[in-house]
Amino acid sequence: MRVEITGPMSTDPKENILTISLITKTICQGAGQDPAEAVMMLLTAAAHITMQQSKEPTDKILMTLAGALGAATVAAEGFFTLRVVPKPANDGKKKK
Repeated sequence: MRVEITGPMSTDPKENILTISLITKTICQGAGQDPAEAVMMLLTAAAHITMQQSKEPTDKILMTLAGALGAATVAAEGFFTLRVVPKPANDGKKKK
């Protein structure tokens, strides 16, 4: 497998996220895996990079990763329409 990115790298986080997402989805499809498996790949890659770069003990790294996942979820919601959640048929009220 060869991944090649040509041209200058974007400084726009949204574009970079879409690039990472597309590459990861392509890897999953090429390996015959469900693209949803990309979530585990990306989380594992994030943990791997953090552990390589950090000089902190593992317990502190775990909290950093947990905080980063929360921040990433908020950022993704801001960048993209992640999903539409339909309202309950009864607007959440119980019928009598």
